[in-house]
Amino acid sequence: MLRVINGETARELYPIADAIPDMADALSRFSTGQAYQHPRITAEPPGHDGRVLIMPAASGDTFGLKMLSMFPRAGEKNLPGVQGVVILLDAVHGEPLAIIDATVVTEIRTAAVSALATERLAPAGATTLGVIGSGVQARGHLLGLAKVRPWESIKLYGRTAAKAHALAEWAAGQGLKVEVVGSAAEAVRDAEVVCTVTSDSEPVIRDEDIAGRNVHINAVGAFGAEWREAPSALVARSRIIVDSRESALREAGDVMIPIQEGLLGEDAIAAELGEVLAGTAQGRIGDEVTFFKSLGLPIEDVVACDMVYRRAVERAAGVEISFP
Repeated sequence: MLRVINGETARELYPIADAIPDMADALSRFSTGQAYQHPRITAEPPGHDGRVLIMPAASGDTFGLKMLSMFPRAGEKNLPGVQGVVILLDAVHGEPLAIIDATVVTEIRTAAVSALATERLAPAGATTLGVIGSGVQARGHLLGLAKVRPWESIKLYGRTAAKAHALAEWAAGQGLKVEVVGSAAEAVRDAEVVCTVTSDSEPVIRDEDIAGRNVHINAVGAFGAEWREAPSALVARSRIIVDSRESALREAGDVMIPIQEGLLGEDAIAAELGEVLAGTAQGRIGDEVTFFKSLGLPIEDVVACDMVYRRAVERAAGVEISFP
């Protein structure tokens, strides 16, 4: 039987708080060579200005294939800009086990990873958070980061004010007090931790708005060699931590563009987050800006979906269909 698990069910089965330790284990195993994943494959079908990302990985006896679509016309049907599924297989016998909504899983595991980065890399005692973006990932990050730090101030900026205010209202229902501000500069000006979770291709923060302070930045939104959320000058003076060196040097404009401009060398990446978690590399060193570039790893998706699937079986959740 093949189990189909929608986003609502996945969210109920696997809260972000549960994902945080699972992602710590996945990242540590990845950076110490104990996890298998294939480099991300990008396909760009002609004619519609979209792309499909294909990400295979294995965890224990489970193999997963994540497929994400990123099509600019999704909004015409009121669909998310990023959609997708994860297909889980039994890695021993090849039996298809489940199809799971990847949009929600991506939200959960990405926020959990940023929570880990914040826990390890943010200044000690940080209590002020600035978030730029008001979409699904902003929602997940508000929840996830609240699990690792007691925020006294959260400022949020989104390009669409109505969406930002709706998100702040939702956050209030989760016990989080979020102040909507009128600009990205205002959101980050006094923040000790900054999360950029946008779909922008050009910098959404300025170096001068971060100057003179110890700050940790989770740069989550930009994907691709030509897209970035932070300016070169800011990245060049930061301690750079990534989820994967290989992926960052191939797909992260936030890192690649400063290298192309001659402001950084390819050796400028201080560590992978998994190395920090495994204790083989240092995280924050004194007074500095730490910059975590998150691209997302297929192993994160497979570990998360394996947990969703196991819980779905235990609780008879989702829908079973005959296959083949």
